[in-house]
Amino acid sequence: MKSKRILMISPQPIFEPRGTPFSVVYRCRALCRMGHRVDLLTYPYGRDVQIDGLRIVRVPKLPGVEGVPIGPSIPKIFLDVMLVGWMIVMMFRRRYDLIWSHEEAGTFGGVASRLTGIPHIYDMHSDLSQQIENYDRFSGKAAIWIFSAITRVMIHFSDVVLTICDDLVEAVHAIAPRKRVMLVENYCTEVDFLDDKAPSVSELRKHHNVNGDPVALYIGSLEPYQGIDILIGAADYLKEQNVPCRLLIVGGRSEQIEALKAEVKRRSLGQFIDIVGAVSPVVVESYVDMCDMLLTARSKGTNTPLKIYSYMKSGKPIVATNIYSHTQILNDANAMLVNPEGVAFGKGIERMVVDRPYASALADQAQEEAGAFSNEIFEANIAEAVALAMSGGSRESGGSRESGGSRDEAGSECAAL
Repeated sequence: MKSKRILMISPQPIFEPRGTPFSVVYRCRALCRMGHRVDLLTYPYGRDVQIDGLRIVRVPKLPGVEGVPIGPSIPKIFLDVMLVGWMIVMMFRRRYDLIWSHEEAGTFGGVASRLTGIPHIYDMHSDLSQQIENYDRFSGKAAIWIFSAITRVMIHFSDVVLTICDDLVEAVHAIAPRKRVMLVENYCTEVDFLDDKAPSVSELRKHHNVNGDPVALYIGSLEPYQGIDILIGAADYLKEQNVPCRLLIVGGRSEQIEALKAEVKRRSLGQFIDIVGAVSPVVVESYVDMCDMLLTARSKGTNTPLKIYSYMKSGKPIVATNIYSHTQILNDANAMLVNPEGVAFGKGIERMVVDRPYASALADQAQEEAGAFSNEIFEANIAEAVALAMSGGSRESGGSRESGGSRDEAGSECAAL
């Protein structure tokens, strides 16, 4: 395919180590490797990444705002308004062959597509109405209705909808049965776009004073739906049963980290839990090498966490809550699935500690299945999405389209417009 100039719009801090920013970067990397040129319009927060063919354009910072939390917030509203303005200016200055929007940017990306005739891909990382329910803020019925309406608009105003899991494919079908929809799972894991130095396993063991005890590692945000209360309950169980295991929790914002440290201190769990905080993805890889098992205690939601794919590739056993968010990929043969509550999760960790042959069998099966998750398949799916969007014709196809891979001018510009 001839090289295309793509305007990608992401209402996210690019790059921060979160699920959607990872996904956005991997899509940019795949497109640039194909020879396309990508202008990524995004928030003013996060680190630049090193990808040939990618130009990052950032809107200005908001006064007094040094970052945006995961999920809906007042700052995001103002930042999204600026994204609209910057998008208009960029589209006047440069001719684009394709608009590629993520999350709520599908609204103005879709409108721009309708007005200009430029094909539009809407990247649906989650159901926004469900996402609203997963957070304590903006979770009223009116907000849920509004975000449901926005989701319907974004789907109808797209040429192709990309989804990351089966549940979202079904959500698109329910809204627009004839819409072109593709399943493109987020199973890229290599962090080759940052030049950070990674500590050795021995350095990490010394830093955390880990001797011979097994290490259970959680990686991710500290948002309520991630089940951090379940991890605390599991640590309580391990303490009561005197199970020799250390829990390391990697990720979170500063205020969440401090609150969690206070809770750990209050429960006298300091010798069982280490709160690591946010680290570079390159450093996360060293933590994965050090650990004996990987944890995901999510309690809400249906979209598959991006980290599940890297967990499966790691060769380490997985303990996960038995909810649909996980069971779209995980099962009893490749993970220890437990009920989403503290004691059950603690018993799952205990089983991994005491039954090493079983833990190894789970890890081996997960790693074998992860062999189907390749960059080549991911990039082929991205190429197919571009070809489908550029093919012209009706914005709604004669039938839905799914593709699941495993189951089937560079630089940075910061507010310089």
